[in-house]
Amino acid sequence: MLIKSGEHAHLAQLLTFMVLGEQLAHDCAKAQVPLASERWMQTFLASQARQEGYHAIIFQGAIRWLAPKTAQSSTISDHMNHYRHLIEKAMVRQDFAETILAEQIILEGLGEAILKKIEVGLVKRGAPFQKLRRMLIHQEEAHYQFGLRTLSKMIEKEDESYDALRHRTPEYLRLAKLLLFSAQDAFHSLDEDPQDYWDEFQHNLPTWFHPASSQQDQARSSPVALYTYKGKNQES
Repeated sequence: MLIKSGEHAHLAQLLTFMVLGEQLAHDCAKAQVPLASERWMQTFLASQARQEGYHAIIFQGAIRWLAPKTAQSSTISDHMNHYRHLIEKAMVRQDFAETILAEQIILEGLGEAILKKIEVGLVKRGAPFQKLRRMLIHQEEAHYQFGLRTLSKMIEKEDESYDALRHRTPEYLRLAKLLLFSAQDAFHSLDEDPQDYWDEFQHNLPTWFHPASSQQDQARSSPVALYTYKGKNQES
């Protein structure tokens, strides 16, 4: 058996969380296209929107295979709706940097951390579709890197600053953590600790995300380093 008895429903619950995230990512990337100032950004975002829609379909198919009758958590939906509302408000203000921060950096970064840690368990179980799973992770990484690169360009042009970006982060991070821990029963049933996932996500954030980062830290998160280096424990 690829997945242990009793794990199907819990894994399906985690994938339901991912579906909601992918649907939000699709809608956000699509809405970001007209806000982007450069053609390469618009092209990437249009491609990302298509990929996110495809990801949602894949996860929905996996849920139907694992546990067709799995109920969607209303708590997770509420937190995701609140997260969506914040992004939509930023869209209305045409605050492109905030939408990048919220979607490509925080939401995609968290999704990438979840997929990578889940992948370890799936490999141990000999689960099928390994190439497809690796493609999903690769695309999540690309979306995250795009976010870092885009913000670095804005900082380089002095359209944004580290302080201004940090000022926008707390509510998104709070909601992201609530989203993750809303699925803690499913994590625990799979012998996983959601705190490990949150720690991995934070570990990969760039140094400038943290309020205590010094000028020396900011120098290490220069516009080039901002998107060529994913903060491999710079903040530790």
